Amino acid sequence: MNQLKPTLAAALLLALFVVAPNAGAQTQTKAQQLCSTSIDKEFSKIVKSLGKEACGCLKDISRSKAGTTSCVGNDRKDKVAKAMLKAAATHADRCVGNEPDFGFAGAGTAARAAKTGDKDLVAILFGDDLDAALAPSRTDAALAKCQQGVAKALKKCHDTRVKTYAACKKRALKDGATVQSEITACVTDDAQGKVAKACDLDAGGKTDKLRGAIAKSCVAVDLSDAFPACDTDDATALHGCLAAADACLACGQIAEVAGALTEADCDAYDNAASDNSCKLIAWENVVAPNGVEPAESPGTPGVTVTNPQLIEQFGSASFSLNNTHYTRFRLAGPEQTPDAILIFIAGFGGDANNAKRTFEQLIPRMADDHGLIVEVWGFHRRANQLEDREGVVAAAAAGDTAAALDWYYGDDLGLPLTPLLAAGPNRRANFYNNTDDIPFIANWTSQVASRDIDRAVEDALAITDDVFLAGHSAGTGYTARYAATDFNFSGVGDAEPGYGKLRGLVLFEGGGGSTLGDPITADSATRMVAKHDGGQFAAVRDAAPRCVDGTTPCTIDTEATDCSGQTPPVCTEPTDAYASFFGPELSAAAELAPIQAAYDANEGLVELQADTAGPGTAPTDLVPELSILNLVPDSTVQGLLGQFLDDDEIGASISAALANSAGKLAPAGEPRRWIESDGALPGDATPDNGPAPTALPAPMWGQEIETVRMSELVETFNFADSNAADWYYESAGLSVTSSPGRCDVSACTAGNVGAACVTDADCAQSIGLDSSAVSIDLGRPDIVNLTQAGDIDIPVICFGGSNGLTPVGASFLSFAQSIGACASPSCDGTARVVDESLPSEAFPTFGDIDGGYEVYVREGLAHVDVVAAEDGPEVGVIDPLAAFIARNVE
Repeated sequence: MNQLKPTLAAALLLALFVVAPNAGAQTQTKAQQLCSTSIDKEFSKIVKSLGKEACGCLKDISRSKAGTTSCVGNDRKDKVAKAMLKAAATHADRCVGNEPDFGFAGAGTAARAAKTGDKDLVAILFGDDLDAALAPSRTDAALAKCQQGVAKALKKCHDTRVKTYAACKKRALKDGATVQSEITACVTDDAQGKVAKACDLDAGGKTDKLRGAIAKSCVAVDLSDAFPACDTDDATALHGCLAAADACLACGQIAEVAGALTEADCDAYDNAASDNSCKLIAWENVVAPNGVEPAESPGTPGVTVTNPQLIEQFGSASFSLNNTHYTRFRLAGPEQTPDAILIFIAGFGGDANNAKRTFEQLIPRMADDHGLIVEVWGFHRRANQLEDREGVVAAAAAGDTAAALDWYYGDDLGLPLTPLLAAGPNRRANFYNNTDDIPFIANWTSQVASRDIDRAVEDALAITDDVFLAGHSAGTGYTARYAATDFNFSGVGDAEPGYGKLRGLVLFEGGGGSTLGDPITADSATRMVAKHDGGQFAAVRDAAPRCVDGTTPCTIDTEATDCSGQTPPVCTEPTDAYASFFGPELSAAAELAPIQAAYDANEGLVELQADTAGPGTAPTDLVPELSILNLVPDSTVQGLLGQFLDDDEIGASISAALANSAGKLAPAGEPRRWIESDGALPGDATPDNGPAPTALPAPMWGQEIETVRMSELVETFNFADSNAADWYYESAGLSVTSSPGRCDVSACTAGNVGAACVTDADCAQSIGLDSSAVSIDLGRPDIVNLTQAGDIDIPVICFGGSNGLTPVGASFLSFAQSIGACASPSCDGTARVVDESLPSEAFPTFGDIDGGYEVYVREGLAHVDVVAAEDGPEVGVIDPLAAFIARNVE
């Protein structure tokens, strides 16, 4: 029974090693108080509008004026959108320059919290299957009356909780509140008894309005049919179920608006017991210095920052990027010591929010099914710090789409600086080029990444002994490399393997890595040393080939002369500092989507395609980096994103790594709308790609399914002070441990080295999970120290999608063949691979639970679905993942 989906998150930033919360707290000025109370008032109006819309929808359904559920969440008269826009206008008028010091998260956060909670309020009453719950009301008048009467009473109960909070907070501020805790206390306040009268009163012959509505409206009605989410025919039990679920929901909404989800005890509020019955999700952002100091990196001793853009972004030339950054997702409320922590690493072009839905579904499932408190930490690669997002974070909190547009593209659009930006950062965003702006990325190698991850692992180990590491797509490479790294870089004494700090590994849609294949040649190893010791940084900085000294020009053909006397005497060719799907400016564009979507997700034209000052003045016309958006028709927010992210649309055709199964573009209309995955999809949205293959190479296969909700996907791009895109993927640093060779790769095919390529040393090579040729043979463990893969003895679980990049079990075979036998208590000595050709070479037989190597390939899932889907029997990710963690907690 799913009474409440854990979709709310806190608007609270916890920065370690900075300033303690409430430092310098003081009584709020009248202007600050007016801002805060005005937004609370607008929040109450939004919540009220949403409730009225839902109740009106129920009436229309019973009167056959609407499709069974077509009106749910549709804002038929635009009253909700108007209330949200009014809140944003109030923020602009009363809060810019007067932002409160505590107890405030902004109009945008209020709108998002209210809208998210609206769907949950309907789910409290009717569960997930609205068609089944509401369809009978068309023909059963008594049932319709019951559902409408109780829904109206529950709406009033909900409204009362919100209004009571707002009144309490207003009094607290007027009385001189100086710290967050005084506002947090108002989240569950009912000193005047108004909530009890509306929601939960049964004393002295008096009953609350919700209890009264059940008794009055539902005579002779089967209550379990009317309200399947609670699944009871007892009126008292139904009342308790609805009241408790609404208390949890309202508390979470209010706490988010108050910036208090990490403090407010909603779990005790919903049923007067701390039993984890109220499973809301909070987040805390952590930035921790880690002591990893690559050459030329800002913050490394002796490095002087001169780039004026960097100085502007970070406020001075004295800043450090030598940090580990992650976001903790956990059960809301007072912190509980977790039984286990899962650290997640996104893939190429992605960031931690790619897996937001997995985090939100896994954490409560662990508590419900296994009685375990689990946190998930979304790891951010260090280049994430270069994403200049200060203005868009402020714009999202304010619900100000214009300010977000100005932050990223105001110069190209010829806009004056908006008041929000002028009062805050007083500037616009910086974007960095692929050469001399941030060439130090060339020194952010795979080993630097592993050491960054190690700080997060050590932080987790300080809390619990049960730490798991997960990766999606290319993130599985980071996961495997971490496990295979010896963190004793001295070469003296016992190894300190990464896997020794972990209970298990999780691979989502990526093969991890391998020790198989041809050994690295001496020539390739030498070139990797030259890259690491200065050649790569200089070649990126100058966009030209350089010797290891970082200044001498060279070519591969003349390197013996050009680099003579240098160690090693080889030439490094230039490469881009970073890689991205379409460039940072376009990646940033997605961050406007959730701001506009709060009030207009799928009706009006997306702001990126809308003219700002007459024909031809849309951002897509004036910002060169956005011109690719002109390839798609004018669309709504959801329509535009869908055309780049859905597996059947243009973005996925460019790269399958973008693919989500998120619905379908509407066949006609202007602007083009998006049909949600749970909507009435046309048949071509879910093609059948045929039976499972038995041979390799394996194509995509199976009956496609639509599993990702676009409304959830939109939110990931600007949530928790983070995003779902990686603007500056650190490709130059990662390529330090690869060698381009002296010849075109196309000439280096097996058995056809070619006249110009005399030996294998002339061909490109890349270190997999065995770096012995560099770390041992050349004595350079400081560059890379992958020597432990063959000894990895912890359990592994793998998830692939038949419509993704790992469509068959064999996609995970090489990693299984590269690691050691499982020695964890959950294993019994069975081999990782039982038979690599049965039942077929496409689907080998793995050791499964007994051998510590589980592989699940889910039919119909696309690449991102395995971490972004609404889980269920067809998806089948959360349950086996939760069981894997529970089984390996010691």
